[in-house]
Amino acid sequence: MAVQAGEGTIELFFGSISIPAGAKTLSGYLARPDGEGEWPTVLVFGPEPRPVPSVKNLCRILARHGIAALALDMIDDSETNALIVSRVARFMTNPSGSWSNAQFGYGVLAFGNGILDASSIAARDGRVLAIVSISSTLGPQVVENLAAASIPGLWIGSRSDGSVDVDISVAAQIPLPQTSFVIHADADEGFWDDGADGFDEQIAADTADRLISFLADELPPRV
Repeated sequence: MAVQAGEGTIELFFGSISIPAGAKTLSGYLARPDGEGEWPTVLVFGPEPRPVPSVKNLCRILARHGIAALALDMIDDSETNALIVSRVARFMTNPSGSWSNAQFGYGVLAFGNGILDASSIAARDGRVLAIVSISSTLGPQVVENLAAASIPGLWIGSRSDGSVDVDISVAAQIPLPQTSFVIHADADEGFWDDGADGFDEQIAADTADRLISFLADELPPRV
């Protein structure tokens, strides 16, 4: 991995990672703080099966604030993705690891359709302690998964984002009482994505601040 210095308060390692999973090797993108100890960790699910540049950038932002972020390479098949995520979670929560304290619990962060796979692992793995969803519709299956997980959540979206059904998502406040909702009035689709036409620098910075603060409060501290 490369080393990036001079941004934020914490130096970091970042780049592609190979993950042993039995006879197979899985892959993804990891950004983590460059320092001694084991760090709070989040699994990241982007809007596409493989991490896009904007998701990688947010992984680096998290790492510069003391949170390791691992975005997975996946495919367009939910059953296969569930197996991939379970294997990666097993790797990440192995207590013999040297950079993550995920054995004590970890978070999940989802963008767009990534909420489907993110909510699935939250429902299956009791070590998932918190979930953040950005520009994601909380449809019936997602709500069922998150209700089963019964963990703190943070949802961030906008009524001007045509890719999200805000009304359906906000209705989830009743079955998901542990979820907080941040609803922008006029942030366009891609407001969080620095490569999108709808990117909004101010709202994107606010989004990053909110998810960092939420994860820092809900995940186990560095050990």
